[in-house]
Amino acid sequence: MVAQVTWIYQSDDIDPAAVAGFEQSITKRYAAVSESRGFKFRAVNASELVPLCLGKPVLRYQGQDLLSQKQCFIVEDTSPDSQSHQALQAIYRTIAMSDSVLLNRSFDGPDYLERDKLGILQYAAKLGIPTAATISVPHGAYARRAIREVREAIGDGPYILKPREMSSGTGVLRIDSDQQLSSAIDIAAQTGAAYIIQPFIPHHADMRVFMADGEVVSSLSRRPKHNGYLASVSQGGSIEVNEDHLQVIDACRKIAASLHAEWICIDWLMTESGPLLNEWCTAYGGFTMMPEPELSQVADAFFGWIERKSGN
Repeated sequence: MVAQVTWIYQSDDIDPAAVAGFEQSITKRYAAVSESRGFKFRAVNASELVPLCLGKPVLRYQGQDLLSQKQCFIVEDTSPDSQSHQALQAIYRTIAMSDSVLLNRSFDGPDYLERDKLGILQYAAKLGIPTAATISVPHGAYARRAIREVREAIGDGPYILKPREMSSGTGVLRIDSDQQLSSAIDIAAQTGAAYIIQPFIPHHADMRVFMADGEVVSSLSRRPKHNGYLASVSQGGSIEVNEDHLQVIDACRKIAASLHAEWICIDWLMTESGPLLNEWCTAYGGFTMMPEPELSQVADAFFGWIERKSGN
């Protein structure tokens, strides 16, 4: 039996001129590794979905209920727009209440630990994992209260301002002066999104470690382009594969065991003084641009996990 994996994304967060290209790109990359492993892959725009409760969870798409037959979903459930964010949450929760499989839910604990950088770092710090000082920016008119906290907890810049719940390097800003810090906080306060501030930590790579059933499968290291500070491939970063994950294997196992994680991607900043936890994510942690044989290793583990989880 060929199983279906549906990736749900929010097109409202993408330049309208780039939506078709995004959908074609992600479908092509994931289909290339899924079809040979018995899975169909498709990307669906969240704006085309309507969640309902008709005695059971229903997710309407082009006149059909996507939940009428069991399948697997990956839901990008964050958005800088509050209404889009609420719409994605409704889709996420509808799938979670159905007989289908929500691949985002790959570990125990509250669902905010899938996306909330502040919550992730607080959880990791409690486990004794090294983390960066992190200050949450208060909302609206209270935002500038973060300035005193930043100066006391971090000291002089440079700093990094980033959304608390977005990914792929979206909205991340390097701040080099006190004036820039004040202005950046003022701007962030007007967006309606939650932000955090951290010290800018020089690092030679942003490493993602892929784990299945508590064990490391492989890793990739992302490097910013020359004179850049964002390592995400979507922001111009490059990829290489090495054995750096051996430095964090015990810490990764500790995190995975604590969460009872079936599938988790743990990101580390590789600094001169050692690895520092950055964040983690679940099924939407990208791996399709890895070279071989690492690509096949991760794809085998990923779709093997999906097969076990879905019972196909």
